[in-house]
Amino acid sequence: MLFRNKYPRYLNLRQMVYDAADKYEDNPYLKYIKGDGSIGEITFRRFSELMENLGAFFALPENSCNRIAIISENRYEWIVTYVAAVAAGKTVIPLDKELNFEQVEKFIELAEADTLVYSSDFAEKVVGMAQNSPHTKGVKRYINLDSLDSVTDKRFSTFKRALIYGEEKLSSGAFSFKKIRTNSSRACAIIFTSGTTGTSKGVMLTEDNIMSCIHACANMVNITEKDVLLSVLPYHHTYETTCGLLAPIAIGVTVCINNNLKYFTKNVQLFRPTAMVLVPMFVSTIAKKIESEIKKTNKETIVKGGIFITKNINRIGIDVKRYVFASIHKFLGGRLRTIVCGGAALDPLYIKRFEEFGIYVYQGYGITECSPLVSVVPWKKVKYESVGLPVPGSIVKIVGEDDEGNEYDLTPREIGEICIKGPQVMAGYYKNPEATAETFNKEGFFKTGDYGYMDEEGFLYITGRKKNIIIFDNGKNVYPEEIEEYLYRLDIVKECVVCARKLEGIDTITAVIFPDYDLFKGKTEEQIKETFKTEVAKINRMLPSFKQIHHIEIKKTEFEKTSSKKIIRYKV
Repeated sequence: MLFRNKYPRYLNLRQMVYDAADKYEDNPYLKYIKGDGSIGEITFRRFSELMENLGAFFALPENSCNRIAIISENRYEWIVTYVAAVAAGKTVIPLDKELNFEQVEKFIELAEADTLVYSSDFAEKVVGMAQNSPHTKGVKRYINLDSLDSVTDKRFSTFKRALIYGEEKLSSGAFSFKKIRTNSSRACAIIFTSGTTGTSKGVMLTEDNIMSCIHACANMVNITEKDVLLSVLPYHHTYETTCGLLAPIAIGVTVCINNNLKYFTKNVQLFRPTAMVLVPMFVSTIAKKIESEIKKTNKETIVKGGIFITKNINRIGIDVKRYVFASIHKFLGGRLRTIVCGGAALDPLYIKRFEEFGIYVYQGYGITECSPLVSVVPWKKVKYESVGLPVPGSIVKIVGEDDEGNEYDLTPREIGEICIKGPQVMAGYYKNPEATAETFNKEGFFKTGDYGYMDEEGFLYITGRKKNIIIFDNGKNVYPEEIEEYLYRLDIVKECVVCARKLEGIDTITAVIFPDYDLFKGKTEEQIKETFKTEVAKINRMLPSFKQIHHIEIKKTEFEKTSSKKIIRYKV
């Protein structure tokens, strides 16, 4: 078997949390940085109690908490709120903290939230919204994760008060949280896709969807209860919620909360993780920092020699990479052994490079509508270019379309749209039956909007987003992501997008590049552009003529991005 079957498939989150409390008891589930800079800790047992207390508050009829929206930075109270809401049989609506507040108001209205949980960072805006916004009249209760300051509105309360209220009801015997009946096929979470309020859709995930993904993640990823995981990505993203926060409960992993991206390097040293769940941009950024340091200290020859030695010693079953490359491991806290990377395809060169240093990167592929897992690379059989095998219990196939719009199944190695059917696929888009109907084909397969192919062994490969494909008049298709992979290998490239620009009436493949200006100190704009012309010419020699870059644009500022650091391509 390529995957283990060590962890059970729980019926619901509540059962999983109770089981973890019994199994792992006073082992730390969460570690976080307190206001005074010291490290706080919540055990599996204590987390179970927090879930019960807040869950009881949400479940009691007098509190009218049915649809609970949450907006805050990454913090342990966010996790407690999410789990308590779902465990109480309610619906949670995680909101992107980077959204402008007009969008936040409209998403609250669209999801029909009656409760809003927020941190003090948003207090001023939330109070103003509660008093003036026509979009949030349905919100009957506001819960501040911190304190209320001078707010006297009776609709407002605090996280601490809610916990005490729930605990008192449970202690008095007036209410039993364990006896709450929940329907695991209900929509337990509504997650809004990135886009404007008009184009964003509310993805309805059931508890069955999420539990199937937790089970898959726990058994497909090479992480155990001995691991310490640094949680980095924004919590409103399904990938981080499922794989970085919830699956660790099933496994018994300790999760350390990175409170801010700008403190990532500091927190890596503080928590010394053995594992991280990241997206490709984070992985490539870390890799480039390592390579930059190697060059800066003139250690290229030493590193090459170290790789040669460790490979030969490894052939006789001895792995000394962690000792030979101790300085690289120290940069990442000294204990990192596993990176789980998902969201998009990662350049295989980075996977191989990390492996040479003794850090193993396992790719996965997911999408919000699939809770999010579609496939994971098995650690027993790594294919560097692949995003892995489909999650057990699901069916993935590659579908083509003829000139009349009729779909047909493609054979191995043929490129088409990736389609999936399985227990992790969403119930649909909230109050949007038209969009739901459009995204499922006649056989009930969800159309991901990603293009790729499968090999003869069933491994999945991604070539790019359907909407990003450049289609020329001669019928040739170009996947920008493939060309971007070459550009990102250059240390002088910080960010880039490949697209088609209309130049003199002709579609022209264009590389829009934001350079690493730290490497161009003292250089003029013309010198920078000439450097890129030289490097692009080298890349073009590796590409067929129809994929070659014929125009370069240099940006002075970073690309606009989503909160998960994905470039917003349509704005380029």
